[in-house]
Amino acid sequence: MPTTTSSSTSGSPNCHSHLPLRHTSSTLDNSVASWRSAIATEWNVRRAADKEKECVLFPLAMNPFGEDEIIAMTEVLLTGRLTLGPQVEKAEKKFAEVVGIPYVVMVNSGSSANLLAVSAITNKLRPIHCEPGDEVLVPAVCWSTSVFPLLQNGLRPIFVDVDPRTFNVTLAELERKITPRVKAVMAVHVLGNSIDMRQMMTFVTRHKLMLIEDTCESLGSFCETDTGNERQMLGTFGDFGTFSFYFSHHITSGEGGMITCKTEEDYNLLRCLRAHGWTRHLTNRNMVEELYPDIDSRFLFVNIGYNLRPLEVQGAMLSVQIDKLSQFNACRRDNLKRIREIISRNERFHRLMSLMEASPGVDPAWFGVGILLHRPYAHQRHEFLKYLEENGIENRPIISGNFIRQPCIASFCEQEHPENYPGAEVIHKRGFFIGIHQIALDQTVIEKLVEIMLAFPFQPQHVIVVTGSHRMLGKYIRNIILKQTLEEETVSSKLSSPENKIKTKNSEWIFLTQDDGDLRQIEDVTNIFRRFQPTRILHCAAYIASNEDMYNKPVDFWLDNVKLNNNILQIAFEFQLWSGPIKVISILSANIFLENTQHLKTESYIFAQRSLQQLIRWYRQQHNCSFISLLSDNVFGAYEDLNTDIDQFVNTLIMKIVSQQEVDPSTSVVLTNTCTTECEILFAHDYAKIIVWAMDNYDEDETLLVSGQTISILELVQLICQHANFVGGFTFDNNVEYSRLLYDTNSIARLNPPIQMTSLSTAIQHTVEWYRNKKCKESII
Repeated sequence: MPTTTSSSTSGSPNCHSHLPLRHTSSTLDNSVASWRSAIATEWNVRRAADKEKECVLFPLAMNPFGEDEIIAMTEVLLTGRLTLGPQVEKAEKKFAEVVGIPYVVMVNSGSSANLLAVSAITNKLRPIHCEPGDEVLVPAVCWSTSVFPLLQNGLRPIFVDVDPRTFNVTLAELERKITPRVKAVMAVHVLGNSIDMRQMMTFVTRHKLMLIEDTCESLGSFCETDTGNERQMLGTFGDFGTFSFYFSHHITSGEGGMITCKTEEDYNLLRCLRAHGWTRHLTNRNMVEELYPDIDSRFLFVNIGYNLRPLEVQGAMLSVQIDKLSQFNACRRDNLKRIREIISRNERFHRLMSLMEASPGVDPAWFGVGILLHRPYAHQRHEFLKYLEENGIENRPIISGNFIRQPCIASFCEQEHPENYPGAEVIHKRGFFIGIHQIALDQTVIEKLVEIMLAFPFQPQHVIVVTGSHRMLGKYIRNIILKQTLEEETVSSKLSSPENKIKTKNSEWIFLTQDDGDLRQIEDVTNIFRRFQPTRILHCAAYIASNEDMYNKPVDFWLDNVKLNNNILQIAFEFQLWSGPIKVISILSANIFLENTQHLKTESYIFAQRSLQQLIRWYRQQHNCSFISLLSDNVFGAYEDLNTDIDQFVNTLIMKIVSQQEVDPSTSVVLTNTCTTECEILFAHDYAKIIVWAMDNYDEDETLLVSGQTISILELVQLICQHANFVGGFTFDNNVEYSRLLYDTNSIARLNPPIQMTSLSTAIQHTVEWYRNKKCKESII
């Protein structure tokens, strides 16, 4: 019979009596009730005092435990048993029932869980294991100890970009990074969300990969399975699933973690690695120990290992917390639902930022509210997050951002470039999260949260991409932007420079060149959007050639232009789902107004332009996109190709007259128009100013028709002759009539943009001089 022990020996693991034996059952019950009541009272008094001191409106995490957990831990301390024992085993059993998988192993932290899982897949005693140098796919947005165990076990992490809408990897990105050396995937389920695990399981099965699920932020999240309407908890799909019970996570044991696995063999491997590599906790302990009769079985080491064991008090605390998990997660889901409801009614919020989205098939138990500032406000992120903290809204980055930017990667991994991971870069530069909490939030707190966030003085800084910048309109737009940023005397030297990026006070302009990609290829357009992440597009590009070529190959030219235009609109629509609203301003050709196109050589181009105009209307109608179009007729000016077959009408007249002046000024020029016909002509520089103005001031369904100055063909020719110093005559071929009709331009007159238009005489003179200089330079070359 054991003797009664004093308090000085109560720390012995063999001592299970925490009260003297002379106590009767009645006095024992009274004593237990007394100290439990005292602990509960003290806890409530201290919590009330803490609440009076609290000044944080919206903390990152709220205290998830109470008197039940404190009493349970005190019970353990009173037993004198501190190290791994029955309380840990009880917590493991309860956790296994919750997640629906029979094999779970508790450790001292979530990071240790990752370390143990990776050590298991690299262990030589496991039949299927990784060898040193093998590659493991891991998201670029992850926690440090999602990566470090790979390096510590001789594996090579291969980073995979993420979708900034869901913060998780995509199947396409996984497939893009697969190589013969890839043997495993370390999936990281971010803030409660994950990739659609049906896709993940198809991927790892097809490529015969091992799968570890880092579920430290996603305990209680579910994903649909391929078996009917069933769903499965995250962390139970792969070979191993890891969980964390850190203070701020879904449930807590202060510190602590758990690993799930699917086979008894892996279960024994984990238990062996967790505690020194010895046999003490193996289910087949007796059988293994019989193989080594000459070694004391109490210290028999059959594998390498660590000491990652949790404490009994952690097990006791976790057991109480597991019972609260369902209620906690129900509150988390409801809190986010109510936050979304308030946000959905606020148009300003949607203009400024967006919330993280759940992946298809996933029901997240949200760990936090993931938020992305829209692209125009990324430059204010640091200032905004500081403002939130000062106003009682605690926040953090999305895990550790683009982990490739962390300095440790440069020291321990092969050279990587963060820019090659545009999704992770978006999250790194524009993302943050706030708490979601395991208790029901007061509605007034949620309303105050949104009110404070929207009170910040946001100032947009746009990234504007100009397509077709090598053509006339693109070059005039570039000149206008340069003149906004440079002193007048330096402008002339800059106008001819190849500089394709211009920064102004509130914007960055990107003037695309052919080196940036072929807009007819959707992959190239996607890469342009990924690279520059534009918030606005000035779409001036078109695929044109000589009239003869367009006439001979109408199918090719129609398809090329339709693909080019649709690629811009489609990718702009797709990217605004994670970049925020993208405004597209498309420049149309007045050819769309021609009724009789049957015999025109440019018929294919005309119908492509009509398709673009209709596409813009449909995108606005179906998706409420901020896509608009502008149109003007007979735009002329400098910087156009010297080709009378594809050039604008006015430029063609200038070329003919100036060329004739230089060749034989005494010979008349034959012009194929009726001299009395009137037309509207618009200087490209003025049109460019209107286009820049329209970016901020026009957002209507109808195409904005921009009028020029009305003039007869005869008066126009006389004006050109005057500035070209052409003294020869000219005649009109009245058999060919200029067929362009004037159109209603009341819309631009109604809007009345504050733009000083250039006089027609000055515009013609400018264009004539440019053409002469251009022709002179080409003749010298």
